[in-house]
Amino acid sequence: MSLLLPIIFLLAATLIFVPLAKRYAASTVLGYLITGLLLGSSVFALITDTQLIRQLTDLGMIMLMFFIGFAFRPRHLWIQRRSILKSSGVQLGAITLILVSIGFVLSQDLLSSIILGLALAFSSVTLIQQLLHQKHQLNSTFGQSASASLQFQVFIAIILIALFPLLEDTATTQHGIAYFAAIIATVSGLFLASRYLVRPAFRFLARHHSLELIPILSLLVVLAVILIMDIINIHVLIGAFLAGLLLTETEFKAEVERIIHPFKDAAIGLFFLAIGLGLSLSPLLQSPLLILASILILVIIKAGVVAAISYYQHRHAKLSTLLAVTLAQSGELSFILLKIAESENVLASNIFESTMLIVFGSMLFTPVLYWLVNAKILPMILKKVPIPTEDVPQHPILVVGFGRFGQVIARALHAQGKQFSIIDSNQPDADFMQKYGHRFVDADVTQVENLRAAGIEYCKLLILTIDDVEDSMNLARYLRLNYPDLTVLVRARDRHHAHLLNGLGIRHIWRETYLSSLDMAQQALIETGLSNEEAQIQIEQFKQQDLQLLEQQHWSHSEYDSIEAYPNAIAELEYLFENTKIITQDRVQGEQTKQSDANSPNETS
Repeated sequence: MSLLLPIIFLLAATLIFVPLAKRYAASTVLGYLITGLLLGSSVFALITDTQLIRQLTDLGMIMLMFFIGFAFRPRHLWIQRRSILKSSGVQLGAITLILVSIGFVLSQDLLSSIILGLALAFSSVTLIQQLLHQKHQLNSTFGQSASASLQFQVFIAIILIALFPLLEDTATTQHGIAYFAAIIATVSGLFLASRYLVRPAFRFLARHHSLELIPILSLLVVLAVILIMDIINIHVLIGAFLAGLLLTETEFKAEVERIIHPFKDAAIGLFFLAIGLGLSLSPLLQSPLLILASILILVIIKAGVVAAISYYQHRHAKLSTLLAVTLAQSGELSFILLKIAESENVLASNIFESTMLIVFGSMLFTPVLYWLVNAKILPMILKKVPIPTEDVPQHPILVVGFGRFGQVIARALHAQGKQFSIIDSNQPDADFMQKYGHRFVDADVTQVENLRAAGIEYCKLLILTIDDVEDSMNLARYLRLNYPDLTVLVRARDRHHAHLLNGLGIRHIWRETYLSSLDMAQQALIETGLSNEEAQIQIEQFKQQDLQLLEQQHWSHSEYDSIEAYPNAIAELEYLFENTKIITQDRVQGEQTKQSDANSPNETS
């Protein structure tokens, strides 16, 4: 009964505080941390059992490292090793060097300073991924750069965890080259086992139609790897990471991910919940100015180094600023390294408690800083685009947005010898276009001043291809009001977007993936037995019917004046299926009617 009550407290508090934190901070991670802090001994003291907290922390670290290993992409890291070392490696090295120097000046303890500097240099993998997912920036240039940095940091953190026992002052007994050789041999052996045991086992289940046993096989792999690590005295966290990595390297990764995904947030949340339970507010109460100043200094150092190095390498203000604010905090990798250092008796308890609080504070500060940069600072930076002088060539075609959609259009125009201008803020290396006689403006497309700088006043044809629906609508509305005679071709993300654009009076609209889908559908009809000509006729009839549905759809633009207000996609899909005529049936019925008329005897008067 004594264990059941704390669990009930944990579950109830989680259900209350985590949704609140997700609403205001766009992240469940901070909700779990705050929940643990409130329930711990520093605030309400509802859960003070140190043994329970330690067990929850150990279990949480294992589960966190498993999911980090499952998301790790060693091949991607290896392919981009040069660019990642050039950017992420230099950033991490510079931040570590600065933090170690500061720590040594203050404490005169080199070993503690190195551990603290390394731990604080790492960023929060989970918090950053949740922020990027919330802002739909995972697939942007900025999101890919941040993800690459996090992958590199995970790789370095795993190496540090493996090397901890080699420190002379640690409490464990594994030392020397033999231990390091054991790690290399074990990792090599596990990957051989993955190739010759794990993958064949998955294929065996698939051949015998026993996919329901995949969870059992996955659990067997995880426990076996952790047991092997324990037998040869390698840290259990390395085993959890390698177990996740082995499962993600199989061809059944999608099936495994489908099984474990529902548990991912809860498992990672358990780690942050346990960390929150173990946090002590004593350092903050004793030296509030010192703790707050340390948090601020940490964020400034990390943001400053990342921004400076990123801007030096890419010359892209927006990308550098976003990377700086995103990677400025410390996170779960810091917590893990600090916990290991504390368990190995490398860090004094007072330094450990203060540093854990600094890491927590930097994470709390991140959503506020992220909002401030996106809402206030970036608009100010991106406004400062020089207006073109008279000697800069002005082209009659302006492409707004240079993603995958705009790039195809630009290549087609270039192939015909057409000169054009491009404006985009997410393609920092696209200025090579200028050597072919085109013009590239690296600026925010949503700013009116930047459109003028790109030459919209001289433009006869504007091609709007940006991905964000709201930005696209705002730009289309501005163009219709201020440039009514300008020919505008607009990319629509889906039918909803096409409806909204049509309501603004935009007549030249291309729905994304629509034509490609029709081409594939036409080939599918050919594969089912129709001739090329007949399949083309059927698809043309479908296009005409779909266009009529798009024009006649019963949802009015005045009622749904924003993309969020539209009925959901499934409701619209149901409407489309209900109103789609079966073209083949109509054709067959028509042929049957003609045949019947031809076979019936002529009536005579």
